[in-house]
Amino acid sequence: MTNQAGVVDVNHVLNVCQRRCSDLGISVRFDQYAQTASTDGRTITIPKVKQPVTVQELDNLYGYVIHECGHHLRPEAFAILKAAQPPEHVAAMFNIAEDDGMERERALEWRGDCKALSNMNNNLITTASRLFSEAMAEGRVTGKQPPEPLAAMMLYQLSRLNWDDQSEHATASLLNVYPDAAKQLTKELIDEGWVGKFRATLSPSDTWDLAIDLCKRLYPNNNQDEYEQMREAGHGQAEGGNQRDTTGDTMPDSRNQSAVPPTEEGMGAQDEDSEGCVVSWKDACISEHTEWTQNVNPPGSIGIDWKGFTSKGRIALMPTNLVNVIDLATYDPKENTMTHYCSSRARRNPKNYMGTSVESAAFANKIRRYIQSKARSIVDKEKYDGKLDGTAIVRLALPPIDGGEYNKRIFYDQRKHTMKDTAIFILTDWSGSMGGKKMEYAADASQRLVYTFDRILNVPVALAAFTDRRSDCDIGYIKRFNTRGTTELAIAERFAAFYNFTSGNNDADALNWAWHELRKRRESRKILIVLSDGCPAGSWAGDPSGTLKLITRTIESDHRVELYGVGICSTAVEQYYTNHKVLHDPSEINETLFNIIKEGNNVKR
Repeated sequence: MTNQAGVVDVNHVLNVCQRRCSDLGISVRFDQYAQTASTDGRTITIPKVKQPVTVQELDNLYGYVIHECGHHLRPEAFAILKAAQPPEHVAAMFNIAEDDGMERERALEWRGDCKALSNMNNNLITTASRLFSEAMAEGRVTGKQPPEPLAAMMLYQLSRLNWDDQSEHATASLLNVYPDAAKQLTKELIDEGWVGKFRATLSPSDTWDLAIDLCKRLYPNNNQDEYEQMREAGHGQAEGGNQRDTTGDTMPDSRNQSAVPPTEEGMGAQDEDSEGCVVSWKDACISEHTEWTQNVNPPGSIGIDWKGFTSKGRIALMPTNLVNVIDLATYDPKENTMTHYCSSRARRNPKNYMGTSVESAAFANKIRRYIQSKARSIVDKEKYDGKLDGTAIVRLALPPIDGGEYNKRIFYDQRKHTMKDTAIFILTDWSGSMGGKKMEYAADASQRLVYTFDRILNVPVALAAFTDRRSDCDIGYIKRFNTRGTTELAIAERFAAFYNFTSGNNDADALNWAWHELRKRRESRKILIVLSDGCPAGSWAGDPSGTLKLITRTIESDHRVELYGVGICSTAVEQYYTNHKVLHDPSEINETLFNIIKEGNNVKR
């Protein structure tokens, strides 16, 4: 899909949304039947998003969450509606006015919120314009629809253009396809200065007054005293001490009010031929709000249930915050009663996962000598700038060669290839298919890498194993970057303890998690080495093979992390990793790992 959102963008948006909602103590759920976003004071409900997520869907998701969270930051509005109990058209009008005031407040305070709300609105209005145009062409909009809801929504769209730089074209397109009656009413309201009145609001009290005044203007034949009574009731509650807070309150649902808006015959009815068009008060609102109840959940206790994402056989990456990370340095397997389907105690013996000390030392010495030799010998000549190459000065006296380009290349660049300013992450497959010798080979290779970089070369290195028995993605953290001198026995014991988790291999989500962990490092060079025996046999959602290809290509194209795949008795790594090696026997471990480091060190960065 050409318009698919990138992995980095998806994770960024999900993490920002989760932090925002956690701060307010609310959660998010996805509803396959929802047509727009809503909130009930505890949970934000948004239309279900399917994977792969398009850029537009991701923009809408981000905007929905920012928009609904914004309502939780203006709780005075909730108190007004609870007290006034307005009919549908007044509640909807207040929702429109409050949307405008709330979004303006968010946009002027935070540039990121401004962009998110602008992108979402542009997408929604562009879609609305297209659907309305199609309905007009098909005759489903007959001109009998009441113009008031459309005019009110257009005032909101015009008001936001003083900060929303994305929606101007979409707003003009939508107004262009309006029925004549709605266009005429909108023009009259603009001439009367209602756009300026929208922009002048500062608080929910202001937007409540605006909503009442505009309803009185649009429905002059209604009982004006009732409007004033609603105004006073709303202000009376707002003045009763409901102070601004962030507990997660919300606004009532304008769709559940029983009263009809105008008194004129047929004004509140929707023409049967206009089903699905934006013609009524309930459709004029960008988002809806269900009945308000006080949030009873402590802030941050729920967070976001992002499992509403679905894939139906397509590509899907788990948000990294959902990964089940177990710190094996403190994990006690005696407290765990779960047993694997294989009860062989020998396969869980830490001795099976010990590194070969002699071979580890040999590998470390080989790597050290190689790095030292490269540090002395890397000279890149025939450069256009750099250090002056005395042996090439004679080119200046020669006739122009190759258009004079040859004569200009009289400099050289001397680079010292060391492993300093480097961080290495080792990710080891610990799934059921790795049972037996494969686990031993992978553990041995992991031990040699840790021994070499941590104890000999003093390079920050982390080691983790992955499977998916307990959750959709289980990570066993064996050695973190900030620990030094972890013994071979400790590493072996942690490998053995993690055997209790052994099941499938969710390569894609484990790799995505490790990539994000490594990117937190400040070193200029970052290396991620994955040891696995074959194709992924587990995933959070969607196609495991396709998702692994997606994340490996994403990492490789991102260029901030060097990615290498090591096949353990399997050539399947060739399908996923551009840079890969395969080992079939312990005797090949040193040579395989050495070639990984050697080839990576020769890459110009």
